[in-house]
Amino acid sequence: MFVTTNTPKITTPSAELVELRSSADGLQVVLLPCNEPISYVRLTWDFDSSCYHKILSDRWGVADGDLGWINLEPVHMGYWYFTLAKADEAISFGVKTGCNCFARWRIEPNTITLTCDVRNGSGGIHLTEPLVCCTVVSAQSENNESAQQHTKRFCRMMCDKPNLADFPIYGFNTWYYTYGAITHASVLKDAELCSLLASGRVEGAPAPYMVIDDGYTGNRTAAFNGGPYPPNDDFGNMKVVAGEIHERGCTPGIWVRPLLINPKLCPQITEDCFSQNQQFSKDGFSKILDPTTNGAKEYIHDLINGMATSGYGLIKYDFTACDFMGDNFLKHNLTNGDWHLSDRTKTNAQILKDLYRLIEDAAAGSLVLSCNTYNHLVAGIHPLTRSGCDTSGHHWWLTKRNGINALVYRLAQNGTFFATDADCAAFTSEVPTDKNLLFADLIARCNSALFVSAEPDIVSPKDIDKLIEIFRISSMQPKEPIFLDWMDKQTPERFLIDGQEVFYDWGNPPCPF
Repeated sequence: MFVTTNTPKITTPSAELVELRSSADGLQVVLLPCNEPISYVRLTWDFDSSCYHKILSDRWGVADGDLGWINLEPVHMGYWYFTLAKADEAISFGVKTGCNCFARWRIEPNTITLTCDVRNGSGGIHLTEPLVCCTVVSAQSENNESAQQHTKRFCRMMCDKPNLADFPIYGFNTWYYTYGAITHASVLKDAELCSLLASGRVEGAPAPYMVIDDGYTGNRTAAFNGGPYPPNDDFGNMKVVAGEIHERGCTPGIWVRPLLINPKLCPQITEDCFSQNQQFSKDGFSKILDPTTNGAKEYIHDLINGMATSGYGLIKYDFTACDFMGDNFLKHNLTNGDWHLSDRTKTNAQILKDLYRLIEDAAAGSLVLSCNTYNHLVAGIHPLTRSGCDTSGHHWWLTKRNGINALVYRLAQNGTFFATDADCAAFTSEVPTDKNLLFADLIARCNSALFVSAEPDIVSPKDIDKLIEIFRISSMQPKEPIFLDWMDKQTPERFLIDGQEVFYDWGNPPCPF
């Protein structure tokens, strides 16, 4: 392993504050307590990258449509892990999942530098005991494995103990044809369609998930979708709604944003439970919780657990990355401003992992779908994670850009970190049905989580027959296809499926923005 057989230079902070512990598992980076707050730890290895031509690196959180193999520039930035490739060889560097920092890489012609972001809020951490920032790992391609095989193996190497569902995941989501304009009646109609689409699933495969996304609450406005989530008068008792969905042959699912609340509706939440960082509370009255406080923890636990015990077998929680970090949550520096958490002894990474575990535990066995979380931190905690930015029921360009890109370039994390969800194939009058059928088909054949969102009366009987077959394929948990042009295109079109080359014609939709 390159990172353990070659000693890196400690460039930040002073060398006496960092211990490097080498083992067969990798190189542990340990930060020792001191009298001053520390924000970053940096290690630099001598490494000649000049013989490599292309690089594939990851991103913070959901992928924004820009993943892919690109030509290696003199200076390249990467997050969590990256792979370098030349004609017949690949090498990867990264940190193991579940680390206690945000890890980013700088690749230059003769060096690679790892920066461990150990901040609390936007400032340094006040350590009271040694902190294992991360375990650094590396791997070289072997036994003539392809870059695709190598990247998958490296993801498995990074995640020792994934929390994986042992069943296929598929279903329906209300968002991409309603955008929140849902009713009790529309949800039950959707559940009937969802049950029909999964009616051809193989013997022993589970019922589909029918996910009620945003729009069911009585306190929702155009600018506010936070808690505490009382149902509106039309939906009434959400436990009854869950039972009605179950009667239609589906497992009920529900959406929630756990860190944002209307304080007036949560009198039990005291002022000290709110985050100093309120960049994403943009409506003038809502507030974001500080998840290190007891009051926030109790609220989040009770919210999630109440949904699980009301019969919702899937809980999709959203917005925690942006609510926690603020406006820069996907950018290089992650967060800005001047703020810290109530508990200043933990890193942002540790605090987010604690939040993810709290939600997983509160779900009490319901399947948790995390959306807008940080993939390297949520791995090993949740079994299902959104891998890309939103697809669209308005613009096929967005689905092509975000959904297909995330599906392909995050597929190495599928079944190694968690099950990946590339987001919904949307069927509306504004997007081409034939293209979304292709998208759903590829999701199923990639053995990724399959969710569709369909406007009533848009899908014809012929389209429904195709979707029933797509859901059947998904229920079979097929072997992943081989990517034939993924090193040349950010939206691959050619795949080897069951020994046959298949071409997916995504079209060339114009950018609407």
